[in-house]
Amino acid sequence: MMEKEIIDIILAAVQILTLFTLIIYVIKTWEIASASKKSTEVSEKILKEMKESRDQEIAPYVVAYFDIEGYLIYLVIKNLGKSVAKNVKLEFQPPLKNSEGEKINDIPLIKAGIGSIPPGYEMRTFFDSVNSYFNKSDLPLTYKVKVSYSGGLRSGTRNIELIMDLSAFQNLGFLEEKGMHELVKEVEKLVNHNDEIRQNLKKVANNLADGVWLKNSDFLITGLQLEPKLWNSGALAKLIEFKTLWTSVYGGEHKKRVDPFLADLESKSAIIGSQLLIIASSASSNVPSELVDHLVEIAVKLSELGRARFYLGREKNAFDKLGNCIITLIDETIEQIKVQSATSDNSG
Repeated sequence: MMEKEIIDIILAAVQILTLFTLIIYVIKTWEIASASKKSTEVSEKILKEMKESRDQEIAPYVVAYFDIEGYLIYLVIKNLGKSVAKNVKLEFQPPLKNSEGEKINDIPLIKAGIGSIPPGYEMRTFFDSVNSYFNKSDLPLTYKVKVSYSGGLRSGTRNIELIMDLSAFQNLGFLEEKGMHELVKEVEKLVNHNDEIRQNLKKVANNLADGVWLKNSDFLITGLQLEPKLWNSGALAKLIEFKTLWTSVYGGEHKKRVDPFLADLESKSAIIGSQLLIIASSASSNVPSELVDHLVEIAVKLSELGRARFYLGREKNAFDKLGNCIITLIDETIEQIKVQSATSDNSG
């Protein structure tokens, strides 16, 4: 009887030990499975991050922005990425509109979209001129653009939103960028100018060969008193010289208000002013005092014009206003000189 009890006790102990071992095995198996699952998740996460990193490295990246060249504004769509962008669509808020009232959104580039844009490639279209757009107060200076496209390793559509801001370009001065074509034109102008100088030098040489002719207006700027007819010719020559310089050569073009043209214009104005002062001081008693006073007034204003200074458009209106005022005085003075000449001819 004792032996049976001992055997039962041993069997019970073995079963309990087996059950305990089984429990430990199950726990360890679960821990291994859990660790394997976590390892798999970490691997998947790393793989996903590597794929995203690779996708970002070679993905297309399409942007839209405004570019200003000289006095012109261009709308530019460019792919800055390293792969082809497909099915490119653009949506602007508010809709693009230029100073002519044209809805730029209706052009095929925006309305129908772009089939594909290779990496590094850009599409450019004229938008408006700087002066025309900024002079319209009702035109927006900021646009929001939503750009959608596909491409790269990731499937589906990519969307980005950008701000296109034109306000940063307001009240800035712009110089027109010139290329080879403009360089050739300027060289041609220099050649023509040199030909004119050569012709003028020949005329001067011919005149000097026979002595100095007082009828040559360039030699009338002396301290000697001349007879009214020659004095009138000299004054007219200088007045017409500045009028031609201001109306034809300069012509009120703001883009010419840069050196060396501006410095040359101001220098010539000051020189003509000083020459007119000399002419006025050499007037004979037969010249009306009112005419002499007009020449002095013009000379003073030409001297002021020669000292004018401005930048980024500042005082440009005052500059033009002063020049136009001088032209008005010159026109009045030319009429006075013509009357003076006619009077001198009749009296003679």
